[in-house]
Amino acid sequence: MSKRVLALAFTALLASCGGGGGSSSDSEPTPSTGGDGGGQGSGSGSGNNTPLPDNEPGTVTVGDIETADLGFARITSRDITLPNGQPNAQEVHGLPHYISRTDSTQEDNLKSVPMRSYTAACATDTDKPRMFVSKTISEGSGDNEVTYGTVYELQYNPETSSFDQTGNTTILKQCYETHGIAASPDCSRVAVLCNTEYRANERYDVQGDLVEQYGSNWMKMENNISAIDARIERDIGLMISTNHSQYIGYFTDHPTLTFDDFLPGLKANFPETDFGDSPSFKTIKGKEMQEEMAYIVDQLSEADYNTMVEYIRERGYKYNDQIWLMEWDNQPLSEKPAAYVVNKMHGGGHAGAQELIYVHDDSQGRTSYAFSVTARVFDGSYGGSHYSAGMTVIDRDNWSLNMSGSNNRGWYWLCGYGHVLNIRAFYNPDNEKYGAICTSDGGKYYKSRGLNTIAIKMEDTSSTSSFEGSYNYLVPSDNAFFSNGGGHTVVPVDEDTNLSLIVSPKYIDDEEMNRFLQSKYGIDTSSGGPFDEQCSDNTNCFFSYMSSSGNPTITRQGLRGGDALDSSSITRIGIAKVDGNGSIDGQGFKWLVEEPDCQISDPQLIDLKNGRYLFGYAQFQCISDNLSYNRSSAKNGAMRMLVPKAYYVMEIDADLNVLEGPVKLTKYGWGGLDEPIFLGNGKVAWSYIKSPTYDNYGGGKQNIWQAMIYHSNSVN
Repeated sequence: MSKRVLALAFTALLASCGGGGGSSSDSEPTPSTGGDGGGQGSGSGSGNNTPLPDNEPGTVTVGDIETADLGFARITSRDITLPNGQPNAQEVHGLPHYISRTDSTQEDNLKSVPMRSYTAACATDTDKPRMFVSKTISEGSGDNEVTYGTVYELQYNPETSSFDQTGNTTILKQCYETHGIAASPDCSRVAVLCNTEYRANERYDVQGDLVEQYGSNWMKMENNISAIDARIERDIGLMISTNHSQYIGYFTDHPTLTFDDFLPGLKANFPETDFGDSPSFKTIKGKEMQEEMAYIVDQLSEADYNTMVEYIRERGYKYNDQIWLMEWDNQPLSEKPAAYVVNKMHGGGHAGAQELIYVHDDSQGRTSYAFSVTARVFDGSYGGSHYSAGMTVIDRDNWSLNMSGSNNRGWYWLCGYGHVLNIRAFYNPDNEKYGAICTSDGGKYYKSRGLNTIAIKMEDTSSTSSFEGSYNYLVPSDNAFFSNGGGHTVVPVDEDTNLSLIVSPKYIDDEEMNRFLQSKYGIDTSSGGPFDEQCSDNTNCFFSYMSSSGNPTITRQGLRGGDALDSSSITRIGIAKVDGNGSIDGQGFKWLVEEPDCQISDPQLIDLKNGRYLFGYAQFQCISDNLSYNRSSAKNGAMRMLVPKAYYVMEIDADLNVLEGPVKLTKYGWGGLDEPIFLGNGKVAWSYIKSPTYDNYGGGKQNIWQAMIYHSNSVN
């Protein structure tokens, strides 16, 4: 599938969210029929006899090894040539990062960032642990670009403290992207999430369609054909205006129709509209856009009208991709994997990381997979849709789902209020629960103040629309997909404690919060900042502050643009301690990194499993750079909010004390939406492009990457 097609699908997604997007619990679309998500099935395939295409062979080569001494740790890196020398795919257009969006991705003359990659480790209790990498690679460019997935294996070599290639590699042209990857502890079982085409299971024989067998009707809403037709019949002007970027192509690419054909009539019927000096189909906008488009449609000939309807249908029906879980069980990657359809709600937006987690034989004897995904449901009657997020837990023992009732695991919909911009799954082995942290663009009680919410939802929370996650924090939000911050990941400490990593601006002044804590709770803040662990010993102070009408309204930041970076957009990174159910109440919060001059983001947190945690972050543009910028346009430096100036690492403990660092990395970095993995014995591994910093950026599309290993001296 062309990346250009994906970009168009994403544009349509943003527009389609507009009609029902205010509240994912109060105004979400209602499907035409019900369903409890607890159906029964045999796990059989689709019935189609067309076999899944064979994997294609691939070769990974390794190159030079470098070592960097950090004082309290060292990093070894090795050059890795991607399978068959193909470059990685670039991130899709419009993807929200924590302080920017990839609006420049589709501009060929502008730099961009790599698509998210995923890693899994196994044999971590041995001296030769292994790492599996899932990556989307690219062929061609522009309109001719084709992307597809790949999986390859690397093995740790204790003599070089780096990775060797094993020859265990595959290219999955059945998938136009591969995302989350997981492996069993002994490496015998490997699985990956494959994004594939609309209704692909109707063309190929798969081992099981778990959505059809066990999912709710919402989960089966892979298309909205009847709803699209109903919307065309009722109000085609509104449909084109709210999906303007997608559907206006019929007019702009038409061989004979020109805007001048309609301009005299538009001026006569809309005398208050200023159509400008160079009006075109693309310049129609404003409050009368719906009526203006309806007028244009009404002037079409019958033949042109029918052709336009088919144009809209072609682009309107195929909203959703399928996600397959592809598994190799005691097989090399070159063998054809088993394939199961596990999601039909994922649209072209790719707004959140699709992480895959595997748990082998827990205390209840359960073997399971879980993955996080942004999800969309369609209005059963009007063709609209709403965007949220789900976490699917798959019973690997009998390939089934149970998303309803008292013993449900996971949910298909609703993690936080509004549109969910990012979701990240986690698993706590001490309480044996999956969960996810979600960032949304709407604050349930504070929407008028331009804030969004960060919520944590656990697997046993109800899937129904009345159950959202536990809200932990607020970050400023402008509208859908514009936010300065969000929840990044959750790292378990014990059965009752998780560490939740957050990026956010300083949206409440210290002086004002000090006043509030002193007057409301009698907290002595003289010995520390107002956002430290004292805060949640009493209550969730962020929400408590905002719920009182006596406190000043927080000014919403100018997130869409501006002449220069200013102090209102400076970000910081903190960690919230939350309990086993995801609630911050009675736990703690601490800002770990604050810079008065620069934006910081792209945090990483991983347990070294020796009482220490590796914490990393990236520094982006600074006020002192004195450069113009616009966060929603690449033309004025938005790439400076996607490509860091520098990366830093430090080690902390579970009480959020800094034990070592921070120290600046001069050659190495990581993807802002990626996550490293524990490799055993104080080692952490990840993979990213070479030359990752802004001053020497090698571009978002490279065929030689680096596989990096962080070795903590604390294990000695």
